[in-house]
This record gives sequence, C-alpha cells and structure tokens, in this order.
Amino acid sequence: MLTVGMFMEADVRDAAKGSGKVAGSSKNVLLLGKGMLIASANQIRRLKDAGLNEVTIDTSKGKDVEGGGGRVVAAAPPPIREKKVAKPPAGRQAFFKDEIKVARKIRGASVKVVKEFMENASTGGSIDTQKVNLASKTLTQSVFRNVDALLSLTALKDYSEHTYTHSVNVCVLTLAIAYASGVTPEEAEVIGIGALLHDVGKSKIPLSILDKPGPLTDAERKVIMNHPVESERILREMGHVDEAAIAIGGQHHEKVSGKGYPRGLSGEEMHPFAQMAAVADVYDALTSPRPYKPGHPPHIALRVVFDGKGTDFDSQVVDTFIKSLGIYPVGSFVKLNTGEMGVVVEVNPEDSLRPRVGVIFSQFGKRRSNPFMVDLYKEFKEKGPEASRAIVGADDPRKYDVNIDDILSSPG
Repeated sequence: MLTVGMFMEADVRDAAKGSGKVAGSSKNVLLLGKGMLIASANQIRRLKDAGLNEVTIDTSKGKDVEGGGGRVVAAAPPPIREKKVAKPPAGRQAFFKDEIKVARKIRGASVKVVKEFMENASTGGSIDTQKVNLASKTLTQSVFRNVDALLSLTALKDYSEHTYTHSVNVCVLTLAIAYASGVTPEEAEVIGIGALLHDVGKSKIPLSILDKPGPLTDAERKVIMNHPVESERILREMGHVDEAAIAIGGQHHEKVSGKGYPRGLSGEEMHPFAQMAAVADVYDALTSPRPYKPGHPPHIALRVVFDGKGTDFDSQVVDTFIKSLGIYPVGSFVKLNTGEMGVVVEVNPEDSLRPRVGVIFSQFGKRRSNPFMVDLYKEFKEKGPEASRAIVGADDPRKYDVNIDDILSSPG
C-alpha cells in the first residue's frame, strides 16, 4: 500500500488517459517526478484517479512496503455511491404533486372548450374541432403521466357549470378505465373526443326541461332520452370523427342487459369504449348535485355501480373502474381507527386502502380550522399495522356540515 513518507524511483506520468497524453498536446502529464517524496494523501489520490495499478519506490531514501521489494500496488479507488433518486409509483410517469398543478389547468381549459362547443352547437354556430382534438390530447397525456391527478379533480363539482364539468369528468373517468385496460395513447385520444362530447346532444334540449327541478312528463322524458341520437348526429356531421367516438356519443346510456336507451342495445352490440363511458357517466351523475337532488358520497355511488355489474354495466369494466378509482376515491369522507374523521385527498396506487387523508375532526370530535394531512401508507410502513392509522369506514359529509369542495380546493 502506497503511504506518505515514500520516495518515487522514477517519473510517474498519466499514461492511463488518452495514451498518456493530454488531448491536443504531444506531452505526457507528469504526476510525480523521480525522487519526489510522497508528502500528502492528495498525491496518492492523484495516482489512484489516474488508474495506475502499481509504482516503483526508492527504498534507500524512505519507507519500504511490508515484506520489501520496492513495488507498491495502488489501492482501487473507493466505490462511488450513487444518490438515490425518488421515482414515481408503479404505473405513473410523474409524481401526483407535480401533475396536479398541470391537471388543474388542463381541466379548466377543457371545460371552456366543451362550453364553447355546446353553445355553438345549440345556435348552429361554427364548431372548432381542432380545439376539441387538442383538449382530448392534453387530457390523455395527463392521464398517461399520472391518472390520479385528473381523477382527483372529478370530485370537484361546479353546479353553475354542471353540464360542461360533467362532460370533462366523464371524459377523465372513461380515460382512466381505458388507461387501466391497456389502450394505446392514440386510442385514448379517440375515446377522449367521444367522451368530451358525449352529451353534446343536450345542447338541443330546452333548459326548461334540462334543469327542471320536478318530475319530467312522458313527453319531456322522451326528449331527454333522445339526446344520445343527437350527440351521434352532431359528431358524425363534424367530419373526420372516428366511429368509436361516435359510438360513445350514441351508446353511453345503453345497458348490457339491453334495457338502456335509445336503441336497447345489448352488451355484445355496444362498443367497448361506450361500455366504459356508460359506467363513468352514471358514477359522475350520482356524485353530482342537481337542482332536484344532492349528490351521493363516492362510496354510495360506487356501490350503485357495483350492484349494476352484469345487468347495467359490463362486469370487467366495473372491476377496472373501481380499481382505478380506489376503494375510497378522492372526496370520500372517512372514519379512522383513532376516532378521527377526514377527507381522502389523494389515492395511493400501491395500496388503495391507505390513501392520503386530510383529517378534519380530532378523536374527540373537535373540528380543526385546517385539515391535518396524513399519509396512511407512509405511516403504515414506518409504524406497522398496530401503531398506524387506518380507515374503518365512510360516511356522508353533509351530516357533519363538511363541504368536500372546500377541503379539496385548499392548498396542502
């Protein structure tokens, strides 16, 4: 081992780099000269970094190696420790905290596109298909980067813009099913167009019927039930719209049992993408407040969808949907084993039973001024099952005067 106090027998040049020469120079690089004393650890480091295996020392002037011989084998340089770079969860290309910022902008822009499209469709104005295509593309890209970001935003319900936010929510929910089912980005963009405009036929329905607070008459119900036909017609008249997207517009109210509308198609007759949109449409409708009814909590809506397996909806699509959304979707008001209560603000793709929760009520029932964020999965990994929080059930937030939108819209 080369140590401080030894003397060099001969010149040592950097022969390990570029054939012993500096790039652009005809001279070798002298590291240590003949007779030079090794006086510091830095000199030894230079030799190691040059990749030299051994050097000859002058034992008449200084130290010798153990056992004699005058030749020293240079120690291998210490291994370089690579810094661990955090990676997104499996199946995600981006972290939720990063994608959610982009997703909010994409969602807002998409709502504006749908609103403009439907308003023009209702008046016979010009329709900008390029904007719809771009909206579908950006929504698809966000879903493929991190599906949980846009999915979490479907829990936000804007009553004043219900028709348009519903269309975007159905698009996101349908894309989530499609992504989990393994479609290509190109197929997803087709799905996005059909799902964004699945309700465009409602632009032809008078608002007096569309937003009627009371029961519909038979005649009014027929008008409502004809909107998928209108959606199909408008999509077809746009030109250059894929048949799969048109099928979503025309078939999203069909049921696999054949008891849906407008044509009573069976599951075998429905397009697979329309089967996805059918589940997404019902779920978002159930969770959205309307003039004549409040929205259901997510866990109740999921139960309704689950109960429709094999009759209203394709069984495999329902299973994929629930897996994508999580057992406790974002917006769920949950009870913890500690007695605390809060709102699910972010799902965990690695463990659907342990999402991130904003705790609102303490174990004594005292309401916090701001939610206390708890990552149930992280806590479980650090403390184990006995000492960590866990969800024991879900409840209706209205019983506790909790506005889910307010919680989800707050930072943190």
